[in-house]
Amino acid sequence: MNYSKLKQMIQLVLLAMLYAIGPFASADTVGDYPKKPVRWIIPTSPGAGTDTSARIFAQIANEAWKQSVIPDNKPGASGMLGLDALYAAPPDGYTLAFMSVSQFIDATLLQKYQFDQAKDFTPISLLASTPLVLLTNNQTGIRSATQLIAYAKDHPNEMNYGSGGSGGLTHIAMEMFASKAGVKLTHIPYKGSGPAVIDLLAGRVQLGHSTPPAVMQHIKSGRLIPLAVTTPHRFAQLPDVPTMTELGFPGASITTWYGLFGPAKMNPALVEKIAQSLANEARRNPATKDRIITGGIDPVFGTSSDFAASLKKEREQILSTAKLIGFEKDK
Repeated sequence: MNYSKLKQMIQLVLLAMLYAIGPFASADTVGDYPKKPVRWIIPTSPGAGTDTSARIFAQIANEAWKQSVIPDNKPGASGMLGLDALYAAPPDGYTLAFMSVSQFIDATLLQKYQFDQAKDFTPISLLASTPLVLLTNNQTGIRSATQLIAYAKDHPNEMNYGSGGSGGLTHIAMEMFASKAGVKLTHIPYKGSGPAVIDLLAGRVQLGHSTPPAVMQHIKSGRLIPLAVTTPHRFAQLPDVPTMTELGFPGASITTWYGLFGPAKMNPALVEKIAQSLANEARRNPATKDRIITGGIDPVFGTSSDFAASLKKEREQILSTAKLIGFEKDK
């Protein structure tokens, strides 16, 4: 064999080997991570709800790592431009993204920018969550989910509900509930959850979903009636309100959550270190937990494997619901 050809073959083999072990090549440097500033992608505009929470957790990371964590807002295309930037980054832990369930839904449903979080990214940790509350107003006379289901079965499509927009979290959540409960409801989409809640209070729609911080004052005043929460366990601030699981609809459980992601093929040891260091900081400093709770969310700081499993299940639920109602996000 020609020497130059042999040399070329050896170089190709070495390159292939380096590519294969790339994500694990820096295992010996995991203990020193991070040695330089970390880019913290936020796939929304400054000042949005996700941005506010992202900056709280960026500060927690800063304190845990004693290193600069630099928020980098990448809005556009329903957050997909930010996820595209994460997708293109090297898997060295120096580019991470703070994602909410809203970006997760869009990444699942958008045809143009469709991502699969299990393949295209590395789920690092579920950082925090808060339930959605299934609500009616005090004008309907309905005081429990059981009453709602019985009435809706006898009066298909008579009851309507407002959502923050077609294909959004509150739309998907209500369609999951309606499917599991075997009822038919009429959807009225709004440009944001705020206007939907306003019309729910005014009686222009009868049902809706919302996060607790946005409606707690109206629940306490009696203007809105909480019928169920979408978390697997009861919500501490609404201890008398049953869960979807308790009602017999575990498949209708969907929450507002915030999680941390990295590029695909990150070193598992590095992923574990990042997740564990954030959890340790939250346990070490009570003020950290207080900061999160003050923002209206519950700290979780879960493991990468648990987060990946929950994302897989939730993705299947979202795709199933979208197929059931014939919904295509951008067609």
